[in-house]
Amino acid sequence: MKIAINTLPITPNIGGPKTYLVNLIKHLAEIDKKNIYYLFVSPINRLLFKRAGYNFKEVILPIYSDNRLLRVLYEQLLIPLYVRKYRIDILFCPGNIGIFLAPCKLVVTIHDLHYQTAVKSLDASSRWYYRLMLPISTRCSDCIIVPSNATKCALLERFTLEPCQVQVVYEGVDLSGRSDNPNMNDINVRNYILFVSTLYPHKNVEKLILAYAEIKDRISNPVVIVGRDPGGRVSVLKRLVSSLGVASKVHFMGRVDHVERFYRNAIVFVYPSEQEGFGLPLLEAMAHGVAVIGSNRGSVPEVIGNAGLVVDPDNIYELAEAIFKMVTDEGLRRKFIRRGFERIKQFSWEKTAKETQRVFEKV
Repeated sequence: MKIAINTLPITPNIGGPKTYLVNLIKHLAEIDKKNIYYLFVSPINRLLFKRAGYNFKEVILPIYSDNRLLRVLYEQLLIPLYVRKYRIDILFCPGNIGIFLAPCKLVVTIHDLHYQTAVKSLDASSRWYYRLMLPISTRCSDCIIVPSNATKCALLERFTLEPCQVQVVYEGVDLSGRSDNPNMNDINVRNYILFVSTLYPHKNVEKLILAYAEIKDRISNPVVIVGRDPGGRVSVLKRLVSSLGVASKVHFMGRVDHVERFYRNAIVFVYPSEQEGFGLPLLEAMAHGVAVIGSNRGSVPEVIGNAGLVVDPDNIYELAEAIFKMVTDEGLRRKFIRRGFERIKQFSWEKTAKETQRVFEKV
């Protein structure tokens, strides 16, 4: 088969979707030597996929992926021409939105539906974009890949689809990223409470801060917050920590290129997100031997399993007590670290690639 992958929505500064596609392509190249893949890339993202195999052909489309309007027009109007040119059998769109006029089979990965449940996280143009484009994508797709059963259920509730049209393919965790390098020039503290994710409102960083303020006099561990800030929320969060008297104990690190070094020195990882399609940082924390606390929303409980504490993120007292318990109870922490190492064995990018390949073959 000839399979084209539309990588245009993926840019170097995107979080989870970039991690997903980079690892998926890398492992598809390792396991699939019989199909031919055409990577539709742009000048801005082509280097992300440089390790693909000999049966992966790069097709550079002259557009910059971070310009959404131009990218959408280019994708919808011109990619069908490239599909015809290269006689593609399957077009794979891993960035939530499909190509509506694709003259071949269409497979789309929909990562989550947070635009429905956490619309405050998106600007008006993004909400319009997803509300218009996502329903059309579901109708045009021959198969939809989702990263969790929670996302599948949400998709089936929102759109008229047959369950067999939606395939759950879990994402993985890259164990090779674990670092033994003790150099932590970014911050000079250890045994901190860690949060890693893009600082969207639905990630509930402010609730982590509120919970921490409840126990600030009972523990000495600081909080480290890592993640890019596309909406300029850090200034609001810094005012919050100042008003709560914890400004000296909460460190905002911004976007970092090698986040694994922050996992290595954390005592607990807290993920109070309101909505997640999957929750890769949870697996990354487990892989680095960090005990985790997560919300009881979306796919978070599905990913954690029995390998961490699950709490209501709206209950600040419950979240605060979970953090206090995990920080101060070494036995509890070690139990969840052991369970975390067992849990991550169920998730691998090789498995993601194999199951995705099976989807292509079925379609």
